[in-house]
Amino acid sequence: MKPSMITSLKNLQVILVRAENPVNIGQSARAMKNFGLSKLLLVKCAPHRVDQAYTPGWKARKILDQAVVYQRLEEAINQTTLAVGLTCRKGDRRGEPRSLIEVVSQILDTLKHQKVALVFGNEKNGLSNQEIAKCHVMATIPVGKEYSSLNLSHAVAISAFSVFSQTRQAKEFLKRKAGFYPKVEEFEALMDDFYRVLEMAGYRNGPGKVDMLDKILFRLEHYFKKTGLDKRELCMFKALLHRIEQKIKKVK
Repeated sequence: MKPSMITSLKNLQVILVRAENPVNIGQSARAMKNFGLSKLLLVKCAPHRVDQAYTPGWKARKILDQAVVYQRLEEAINQTTLAVGLTCRKGDRRGEPRSLIEVVSQILDTLKHQKVALVFGNEKNGLSNQEIAKCHVMATIPVGKEYSSLNLSHAVAISAFSVFSQTRQAKEFLKRKAGFYPKVEEFEALMDDFYRVLEMAGYRNGPGKVDMLDKILFRLEHYFKKTGLDKRELCMFKALLHRIEQKIKKVK
């Protein structure tokens, strides 16, 4: 069963383990800010309240300032119901990771009432076998075969987006209000206006014209349907056609 959409990611946190570059920490915080996450936990990481982190994460300064520092991963995930370790490595001692795409539904279900952590290792080696073993689920981000290792902040951004994209907030991001697009009859009336004005301008169908008028109308209609003409644009075109029609009448 598909999980119902959630409205908030307040129970989702990001844990960086042994991150060595403050720039990556700042960029990770910025990615979190982009996708509605605010809780950053750091385990044995480089300094994060420094200019190297603040500069790339300047819009996420609050996330950096409020980040909680731990010395051990088990302390960071102590209050977490589901800890998802992100890795591109596999092996006999690590096991086979699941695709993050498959894990998102489990994350969403857990987030409704409990805390979830997305856990990332350092820039060079990622999460160790011991660190992966402390996580409840091992997941990987599907990538091309040529190069499977992602930059730390990129991995954070993709993972955060994968969860955020299934929230109600994301679904409504481009949702238009009722009446944003014209009704069928309004669109047809616009095309009638185009037909009339083009005909007044000298466009005709028939011998030697290769049905030029119909061809132009067909292309216009196809273009408007492809781009998604909204009511404001419809009114603009109707006003434009009215002005052209008045000018043609004066000339004649």
